Amino acid sequence: SSLVRTLVQNYDARWEWYPNVNEVLSVAFFAKKFDGPIEQIDVATSGASQLSFINAESAFNYGVEIEARKRLGFMGAALDPFELFSNVTVMNSRINTGNSTLSALTNDKRPMVGQAPYVVNAGLTYASPSGGTNATLFYNVVGKRITSAAVAPIRVDTYEQPRNQLDLSLRFPVRSGLTGKLDAKNLMDASYEERQGDVVRYRYRNGRSFSFGMTWKLQ
Repeated sequence: SSLVRTLVQNYDARWEWYPNVNEVLSVAFFAKKFDGPIEQIDVATSGASQLSFINAESAFNYGVEIEARKRLGFMGAALDPFELFSNVTVMNSRINTGNSTLSALTNDKRPMVGQAPYVVNAGLTYASPSGGTNATLFYNVVGKRITSAAVAPIRVDTYEQPRNQLDLSLRFPVRSGLTGKLDAKNLMDASYEERQGDVVRYRYRNGRSFSFGMTWKLQ
């Protein structure tokens, strides 16, 4: 059947506090109601499965997001150039498959496709007093989430597993007008993995990447 547009109603409330310059603590509650959400499903066929898309009847998700940013100088003058930040989202979602021929055959007691139960971002930054050197260490992990919903008779959904990622960005002066930069991504090189029950459908590594560059500005 042809896909139709998904309609979304959003509800949110936020509390924010700014204790000092460049410092923040905020808490946000949110909820979303989906009418006709589009989902990727895994249709079993003779010989192999086939990915398809379908409108479910409705879906609902809700959660809380906490954001914090704090300079570390309160623990001592030596730590004043450092700043810690984090953003954590915890959410829950449920799908109502409805009467569509294919969507009704998927597991109706599951989260929405693509919706993770949590997302964590955190990092540490350094900025020299002169402002010439700065560095950021960034961490990210996403909870396991359905990549495709399986239809009857299998009804075993495919989940992307959590993967820890760590990145580093560094900027530093070399000499007058010349600045160096170093970027290192995926330092932990955690594997990307999709599982359908006990079966590993995909597993691979992207590898670590490093880049170095120089920027020259005329004085």
